[in-house]
Amino acid sequence: MYLANPWGLLGLLALPAIIGLHLFRRRFPPLSVAGSHLWGMETRVAEAGRRRDRLPLTLSLFLELLAALLLTVVLSDPRIEDADTAPHVVVVLDDSASMQAAPPGGAAFRDQAAAEVRRRLAAAGREARVTLVRTGRQPSLLGTRAMTAAEADHVLAEWTPRAARHDFHSAWDEALQLVGPQGAFLFLTDAPLPPETVLPAAMEWLALGEPLGNLAVTAAQWTLEEEGRGGKLFLRLANLSGRDADAAVVVSSSAGTIASQTVRLPAQSEQPFEWPVLSGLGRIVARLTAEDDPLPVDNEVTLVEPQPRLVRVAVELSAESPEFALVKKALDAVHGVLWVETDQADLVIGEAAQLPPSRRELWWFGIGPLNRSEAFRAQAVDVLGPYLLERQHPLLEGVTLGRIVWGGVQPTPLRLVPLVSVDRAVLLGRLEGTETTAWLMNVDLGRSNLAESPDWPILIANLIELRRDALPGLRRWNYRLGEGVQFRVPAVSGESQLTLVTPEGRERTLVRDRRDVVEIPPLSQAGVYRLRDGRSVVGEFAVNFFDRDESNLLTLGRAQRTPTTTYEPTTLRLDDPYSWLIVLAILMILSALLLDWRVVGSGAAGRRLEEL
Repeated sequence: MYLANPWGLLGLLALPAIIGLHLFRRRFPPLSVAGSHLWGMETRVAEAGRRRDRLPLTLSLFLELLAALLLTVVLSDPRIEDADTAPHVVVVLDDSASMQAAPPGGAAFRDQAAAEVRRRLAAAGREARVTLVRTGRQPSLLGTRAMTAAEADHVLAEWTPRAARHDFHSAWDEALQLVGPQGAFLFLTDAPLPPETVLPAAMEWLALGEPLGNLAVTAAQWTLEEEGRGGKLFLRLANLSGRDADAAVVVSSSAGTIASQTVRLPAQSEQPFEWPVLSGLGRIVARLTAEDDPLPVDNEVTLVEPQPRLVRVAVELSAESPEFALVKKALDAVHGVLWVETDQADLVIGEAAQLPPSRRELWWFGIGPLNRSEAFRAQAVDVLGPYLLERQHPLLEGVTLGRIVWGGVQPTPLRLVPLVSVDRAVLLGRLEGTETTAWLMNVDLGRSNLAESPDWPILIANLIELRRDALPGLRRWNYRLGEGVQFRVPAVSGESQLTLVTPEGRERTLVRDRRDVVEIPPLSQAGVYRLRDGRSVVGEFAVNFFDRDESNLLTLGRAQRTPTTTYEPTTLRLDDPYSWLIVLAILMILSALLLDWRVVGSGAAGRRLEEL
């Protein structure tokens, strides 16, 4: 037995205090008078000061001491060591989607895992508690910590594993923290772990799967044609089994069936398929059905119709200049570009000699020479590498600048963040000191072979795609499990709240930065998500299960491994198993106080009657 709150024993100090109050108390001596009604208040005159008397062993004293003693017991919270703990079973559940698979005529692997948890709980006893850790990119508890058998049975009945392939070590680490250095835990999965996997010594694992053939949709894409002429649906179907299989593919929308086809898939192969799709459908669903397919989660795909994201470009170069022709040729090779006037442009391409205004929404790309006077152009120099490139920047993705003569380089007093430089000269950089997203090329294209190399169209295409990604709205409308979502959305109202609505209808508040850019971490649930800005729906996107490795059920099997080290059964200290005793003690305290009040009250009344 032990005390959960030893400081509660300070309540014992009330015992001598009560005894002292009974030793020293004010007394009223008897006074005999004739006609006491004539004396009034004078009959209540007390002797001055206090005097110590013999301790009166009265019922009132015993009741007050009992109440103080019981209150001290309640405050110190006594516990019985053995009765205050319960067996604690810690189980890590593989939350991979393959746990949903079921062999022909048998129970799904998730149901077998749930049955194993119930069996372990029954073996641990009626008082056993269980904590279920669910694996994933970010491990989480299934249910709550230290659940009873009834609570665990409820959460296991609703458990639906659906994660793509992931690592288990983080979930194992969380389980180790729950069981402590001397405890052990159980890991339930559906495939033997690779021999090279580093396993915790205190982990027992049990694989409940068996090899199964499976058909799956491993990739899907909905593309738009130019000028709004509809689009195309691409599907990649995989036969992950040891024999050829026939399957039916049905593509539909809210308007009806778009395509229906029976396909023959050779064993251990993947084949692409393509169908034309009209525009304006909003969503389409593609379903793959086959006989005795064990895993339905990878047979259905929902796609949200993509929207055209045109980049409005204004070119402020002189139409007679060689730079204009070179820029126009590169822009014509990039899809989704719309030529507009400067006041309507998302991107302005102009002369580097005329810097842009400072405006937050404006993107500007300046092409040299920095000074077009003949004197400055005559003093400019031509350089031939090697160039120092900021290769991690997306503007330079695929750009090599091999054997490029960078002509017409002039000294510049501007503050530039260099992306391409040679010695101390900045050849391409981002302009600082302005709210405009501005890039400047210190080059004279008439003296350079840059525009004749493959790097020139790559550079312009990268610039357009960077601007396209920065436009308000979703960048993409269809993702796979485990992908993050990043987009920029303008506020409908100044104080509006951005909300993500999950396929199940749950809402989650999103945070935007000062440029209204939102980053959603990788999502683990397939379905269609909606974005709400205040009360307005600003977009929706779909997340689908595309994971060939997880869809390959041929790697499943049965195996078991016991802990490689000795361990003690894990116990859990319960918070307050004897709350009924505390309630009883409180009731006794109240009873003692009420009885003491009655005893004292009746004694005082008797003394008043004697005085009268």
